[in-house]
Amino acid sequence: MKYTRPLVALLVPVLALPALAQETPKSMVATYSALADGILALRRTEAEFVRALLDSHLQTAKAHVKEGQWQAAAAQIALFANEGDNAIGGIRKRLLEGGHHHNAAGEEQGIYEPGYVIVTKAAKQKALAASSALRQAQTDEARKQAWQQFETVAQELLGKS
Repeated sequence: MKYTRPLVALLVPVLALPALAQETPKSMVATYSALADGILALRRTEAEFVRALLDSHLQTAKAHVKEGQWQAAAAQIALFANEGDNAIGGIRKRLLEGGHHHNAAGEEQGIYEPGYVIVTKAAKQKALAASSALRQAQTDEARKQAWQQFETVAQELLGKS
């Protein structure tokens, strides 16, 4: 067999390929970085949405307490404890089915219900107990105690009273 080019000339381009393949193109790195920023921003957005949802239930419950509407206040406390109503729960279920677990590590440790973002299991139990106590309260003092129990939970989760 006769080669028209020397063997070394044929091997140089082949040997150079691994050197080129050892670095991901900068444009791909930039694109992936932007994607990561977006994913992390969506996670923060979900947390802020749930905080706003919880604050809405807290503010509505406060308004009901001021008006002496104890049952309505207790219902808002229960919605706070459950991070929303059944419609929100349906969205949370859809996210879980799609593989999105906001607090996956916390779920594994038993800290969060599946799909919950802000409300821990312990906080949920305390808030539901306060809701039940408010529903059953017969005196203003009992109502005040139940409300204070809930406000403590809300303050721990949202950082306000």
